[in-house]
Amino acid sequence: MADATANSARWHATFSTRTPSHLIAATAAALADPTPVPRYEAEMPKRNLTAARVTPVPPPVPTPLDVRRATAARARSAGHRALVCTPAVATASSGPNSARPSHAARGRSR
Repeated sequence: MADATANSARWHATFSTRTPSHLIAATAAALADPTPVPRYEAEMPKRNLTAARVTPVPPPVPTPLDVRRATAARARSAGHRALVCTPAVATASSGPNSARPSHAARGRSR
């Protein structure tokens, strides 16, 4: 747990007698590990920035799959604008009644 005072550099953890020893060992190992922990600078409290070594890294380059997914997501969010509507054309194999003219066509021929 972090200390209650805002500018304190102290930190403590409390384990009970029922805490499994492997969890205590894992906690100690994680705290002692010198490997940098990646964090967004915006997530760091301003009071901690003086105690941290902040190293900017470039954002990852998108892969072709990332680009295709983003393009597909934008197309879906654009709604009907992304769709091309073409009228359906009935063919002879469309069904048993496809050879019969529609009511509108029959009315025009009279």
